[in-house]
Amino acid sequence: MSNAARLADTLPRSKTDMTGRTVVLTGGGAGIGRAIALTLAGHGAKVAILDRIPERIDAVISEVEALDASALGIAVDVADEQAVEAAITQVAGTWGKLDVLVNCAGIYDELRPATTTSTELWNRVIGVNLTGAFIMTRAVLPHMVRSGSGVIVNIASEAGFRGGCGGAAYTASKHGLIGLTRSTAWGYRADGIRCNALCPGGIGDTQILSESGFDETYAERCFPIMSLAGEPGVPQSIADGILFLASDLSAFVNGVVLPVDGGWNAG
Repeated sequence: MSNAARLADTLPRSKTDMTGRTVVLTGGGAGIGRAIALTLAGHGAKVAILDRIPERIDAVISEVEALDASALGIAVDVADEQAVEAAITQVAGTWGKLDVLVNCAGIYDELRPATTTSTELWNRVIGVNLTGAFIMTRAVLPHMVRSGSGVIVNIASEAGFRGGCGGAAYTASKHGLIGLTRSTAWGYRADGIRCNALCPGGIGDTQILSESGFDETYAERCFPIMSLAGEPGVPQSIADGILFLASDLSAFVNGVVLPVDGGWNAG
């Protein structure tokens, strides 16, 4: 062994080194989810990419494998309890453990206020953004409790703080996700499990916005708040925040709701 190699063996491992960690990532097929998958894989993690659309999964897996990292893809709707349970069983059976869950899957609500939000739209948005995160969390917790450690990161939103950044369903779902985060952090800290939320501000090049229309009338009412966001960020900014919360850099951080929004929340 060379002197350089001996020296390397004596140095502490980087706290962002995710080598040996297994990550379950929902909504990993595009936008912010894709950036998270590539970032965590680039730091050594094995990443299970869950998304509704198989073609998206395949594309991201190819990119992850180009980094010489391991990836597993599963097409699943996070609001489907049986499908989620089957996916988690598959990941645990493949890799033997579950270290990190990142709940990134989310849909928008066309910026609709309560009066124009159908019950169908409400149920779908709450089902994916909040109930889906709950179902995923419930599915992974027994694995983490058995191992005595685990990290859960929920991607909420600036709409989790404010009433003018989304429609009724989206805003309610993100406020609820922050509540779920805090409850999980408090309820499972004695089991060695951390749970935090990251709240993106305005981020360009994301699938959630490109797939949604807008209620123009309500958008005018939201404009005074939305205009405070400033220049949009990029998905990598969120991925870097997820790396912090998923890695040992944040080993003593639990129950935190972290805005990553260029200062929008400070105004």
